[in-house]
Amino acid sequence: MRRVLFAASVVLLLVLGTVPGAAASTATYTVTLDGLAPKGDNWSFLRFFPASVTVHRGDVVDAAWAGAGTPHTATVVPDQYPERWRRQNQAPGDPWALVVPDAAAGGDDNELVINPAVLAPSDPTCGASASTPCAFDGSSVVNSGFAFGDPSNEPAFYVKMDAPAGTYSFVCLVHPGMDLTVNVVDQGASAPTPAQIGAKASRQFNKATKIWGELADRQAQTVVSGHIDAGHKVFTLWAGGFSHNVSADEFPDTPITVRVGDSVQVLGNFEIHTATIPSGSVDSVPFTVSQCEVAGADTPAAGPQDCADPSQFQVALNPQAIAPTASLALSAPGAFVNSGLISAPSSTVFTAEKPGTYTIVCLVHGPAMSTRIKVIG
Repeated sequence: MRRVLFAASVVLLLVLGTVPGAAASTATYTVTLDGLAPKGDNWSFLRFFPASVTVHRGDVVDAAWAGAGTPHTATVVPDQYPERWRRQNQAPGDPWALVVPDAAAGGDDNELVINPAVLAPSDPTCGASASTPCAFDGSSVVNSGFAFGDPSNEPAFYVKMDAPAGTYSFVCLVHPGMDLTVNVVDQGASAPTPAQIGAKASRQFNKATKIWGELADRQAQTVVSGHIDAGHKVFTLWAGGFSHNVSADEFPDTPITVRVGDSVQVLGNFEIHTATIPSGSVDSVPFTVSQCEVAGADTPAAGPQDCADPSQFQVALNPQAIAPTASLALSAPGAFVNSGLISAPSSTVFTAEKPGTYTIVCLVHGPAMSTRIKVIG
């Protein structure tokens, strides 16, 4: 319903050529993070739509999630070059690194956790509505914190651009290359209307769907084979497909048939994945674990409200999910075999040892990203 109403409002405003409350001193510009893939496709649009926007100083940017299940942040940084800002602020040990050692976040469990600065909003008292936007003055970072796309109730983060005239960036702290350029101009200078920005976003999303999504999907469905020694073959596939920051979070739809002695190579891509057997591992080996940081063993928690001190809420990476198993042999369909995290340029190789049907699943993206390997004698 929200999409229908938004589309209708865009059309009406384009016809009228005006901005709601034209006499008001500020306007609200909606940009979207991610988007909904065509039915039957498990894609993530790791992009802002549109990729750039010009607003007047004092206008509000509504960063609205539009996907299904993928986590993002809407983070405003005082730099016109987002990749430069990432190099200076998101490397290991930097204040905005995505993952940090537990000890760096006050813990004692010798594990990796999502950086609390990335996970939580920089100011939880603002940003939830257009009437209570967080203010960005051009000198410090303003962060929404983690939010997951949900078609039934999409999150949003409102930021008032109080910064001096200049160029700044919105970034997603989770996904490299997911950036939005924001040009702030003084009152009286020329700027597009919110409706024109909405139409631009729609055009760019359609292009991402029809061109880059299809290219990513084609890569995800590709399997090639080649001969190795003793008459055996190696079958190579990608861990998902990727094109222009559109990720097809899929393994091949068609089962792959191999013989005992053959190998199955899974190439990493520019989104993180695992290749894990069996399919039930998505329930028994979660990719992340949410908890309260306490002395000794941490306690499970669904959210900060479950912790005696909400600031001690953590999301840890499950060591069993992110590390490869000692053996990558396909020897029993029900045995746990895991690639660990794979991304470009890494890869993993399974060896078919015993006949059976093996279901490979990604622990990051769940059951929708799975395929079957049929091993025959």
